[in-house]
Amino acid sequence: MSFKKSWGLGAVAAAALLAVPAFAAQGDSTERIIEENTQSRGLFNDLGVNITGGVNAYTGDLGDDTKTGASLGIQADSRPLPLLGLELGYEGSRNSFENLDGSLWRHNVGALAKVGPELGRNGDLRPFVGAGFGVSSLNPSGGSEAIFGNDFVTEVPLAAGVDYKFGGVKAGVRASYRILGGESLDAGQTGNNVNVGLQVGGAF
Repeated sequence: MSFKKSWGLGAVAAAALLAVPAFAAQGDSTERIIEENTQSRGLFNDLGVNITGGVNAYTGDLGDDTKTGASLGIQADSRPLPLLGLELGYEGSRNSFENLDGSLWRHNVGALAKVGPELGRNGDLRPFVGAGFGVSSLNPSGGSEAIFGNDFVTEVPLAAGVDYKFGGVKAGVRASYRILGGESLDAGQTGNNVNVGLQVGGAF
């Protein structure tokens, strides 16, 4: 075997030996990242309470019968995993009817699971997408009661937004699309709920 060929084989072998620790370190780093993002931190980790408010509207038949309105709510949230957040809360909304005296009131209790990374130096910036489940009571008021009746509907909320935490304060913005189950208001009304809003609260 020539000297050049021996030297070349030796260089390849040396490079392979040097690469093994690097690959091992990279594998350890990847495993550590996966472990950090899947390790439970407790259901009540990063607990917060927020006040929410926004613009509320309906689609479909409900959208044809009502105007754009407003919503207000309160929610508790936590971060049991680095990639997973949970919310539980109440939201109320009011939308005036287009051609009737009165308004459509909505009272909702629901839960939402949010998935998204923790960005920034301290993980304070948290973009997310989410989905959940809820139940709403739809209550017409005023002259609309002569046409529409009270109703309970299920909701499947789909949301996207971003939360930010600075010290003991949390703030965020989001858009939500809630799929309402079945027909509403005892009059065969169909439609879903759209909401764009802000939230602000405290972290514990």
